[in-house]
Amino acid sequence: MTIQISLVIWTVIGFVVLSLILDRFLFKPLLKVMDDRNEKIKAGEEQRRQELERREKTRKALEISNAAREQEALKAAERELSNEQKKTETIVADKKAEYDAELKKISKEFEEKTSAAEKNLSESIEKLALKYVKTQIL
Repeated sequence: MTIQISLVIWTVIGFVVLSLILDRFLFKPLLKVMDDRNEKIKAGEEQRRQELERREKTRKALEISNAAREQEALKAAERELSNEQKKTETIVADKKAEYDAELKKISKEFEEKTSAAEKNLSESIEKLALKYVKTQIL
């Protein structure tokens, strides 16, 4: 077994040429495809992240909007309740005024009837007293 220099040189030349051909036509295009794929993956992840951020902002905006609507509904309910309370207070005040007027009227009638009854009673007492006195004297 002897080493043939020409075979070694041709083997080295073949190896170098094959390495250059593989580098030019296989490795560089393959690395380019892999880099492009990595870029697409990164771009997709970025889009996904942006979409998540957009959705989160939308969700927060909806929460704020819903909270504002709930507040507005609560305020409307409070205004309606306040209006109803005012109506109720007005009705109660009106009824109280009616009842007070009715009570005054009834009190006045009672006083008039009482006065008339007292007058009749005192006249009756005077008549009875006169009769008694007349019967006692005669």
